[in-house]
Amino acid sequence: MIELDKILLFDGAMGTMLQRGGLELGTVPETLNVTAPEAIEAIHREYLAAGADVILANTFGANRKKLHGRYDAAELVRAGVACAKRACGGTKALTALDVGPLGELLEPAGLLTFDEAYECFREVMEAGKDADLVVIETMTDLAELRAAVLAARE
Repeated sequence: MIELDKILLFDGAMGTMLQRGGLELGTVPETLNVTAPEAIEAIHREYLAAGADVILANTFGANRKKLHGRYDAAELVRAGVACAKRACGGTKALTALDVGPLGELLEPAGLLTFDEAYECFREVMEAGKDADLVVIETMTDLAELRAAVLAARE
């Protein structure tokens, strides 16, 4: 296990690496956790080889609001965490559940209630519970961030 009193190096942009590898426009990156896990794991291993201490699972956009019901968010999250765990196997690296915004505005600017946002994040956190830590990123709405943090704490 990594010493938590040192500076930790995180991996880099998964989306950029996927695009470099030929990700087709319109493909939901998180679906690759199920359809091409070896590609996701290979990217994670590249970051490990470059010195990363923390590998973020390919789960940034895996929530039911952003996926619009086309995919099972919990399945994609579980698969993403599993890919990161397999890639980190035999190393001291940590795996992180990567949580991004829901893709909808909360009230009063939008129609999404705080309780609905919290429930979406709770589903993601539950599905990603095997990760070593949670990274919540790219939030622009403090209410949405609060919903995510509360769900993570639970």
